[in-house]
Amino acid sequence: MDNIIVAGKKVQLDKPASDISKNLWLGLLAGFDIYQFAMTGHQLLLLVAKESVNYSPVQRRNIAHRIEQAVHLPAVFYFDNLPTYERDRLVDKGVYFVVRDKFAFVPSLLANRRLSSIEIPSQLLPSTQYLLLIHLQSCSLNGMTLNEIAEITPYKYATLAKSAQQLSGLGLAEFKADNSRNKRLIFIPHKRELWKKSQPYLSNPIKQSGYTDEPLNRGLIGGIEALSHYSMLVGENFPTRVFTVVENKKLKNSLSQLEDIQRVEIWKYPPIATDEYVDKLSLYLTLRDDNDPRVQKELEIMINEMPW
Repeated sequence: MDNIIVAGKKVQLDKPASDISKNLWLGLLAGFDIYQFAMTGHQLLLLVAKESVNYSPVQRRNIAHRIEQAVHLPAVFYFDNLPTYERDRLVDKGVYFVVRDKFAFVPSLLANRRLSSIEIPSQLLPSTQYLLLIHLQSCSLNGMTLNEIAEITPYKYATLAKSAQQLSGLGLAEFKADNSRNKRLIFIPHKRELWKKSQPYLSNPIKQSGYTDEPLNRGLIGGIEALSHYSMLVGENFPTRVFTVVENKKLKNSLSQLEDIQRVEIWKYPPIATDEYVDKLSLYLTLRDDNDPRVQKELEIMINEMPW
């Protein structure tokens, strides 16, 4: 092979430098033809299997990780053809790969090419907002790789890569490589400062709302009832119930716009549950435009008492 096509661009392939080849193990050299190429100022290795050995996504991830440890270069696997479900499995494990001239998954490098031509959205994507709020309230994501974050969140690697780009583009975090060339998400050190700086980019998580004509006893509790749980405010007779878009599809809830027994909210991302209630910061975003001064007072107290 002399070249490959990555994101519509022809990339020249060369033999690996001698100091790289001597640090690769014999089993790898026996199983793959290995090439070196440059993209967006980064050097990478391309691995083309010599035989039709069916490596699993986990095996390929482990091979790539071992290569990075040995020669400090990312590894990209080459395929002539690859079914969509196999692509999804590789993406889910964060394995870089190229399917001839049809498809490429090299997110950290392709992102560098896109950032110069694509404007970063000024409103956080649902996945980005979720990452920010879980970091602020539940589990610090500071210094974690995307693969590590994927293990504790409901989002796949490709989605998390977009969110990391957005956080970096808006100055809310950095997404940079450590000494081992693993890219890590680094947030602004102080969480209170991060919350304040993120205000212009945060949105109401409610995608749809309505009412049911009979009480529901499933779903997390949100709305005024959740605020009453966190404050001195009087709650609702029937608590507002919160579901995600995916959950609502499964439940097939039919909501009326006429005020009825129980309010239901469909959220764009999963709330970070605290017992059976939605998280405080998401709750704040659902109620910050409420005109009731009592609600605004309790929201202010709740935020001021956050254990940053």
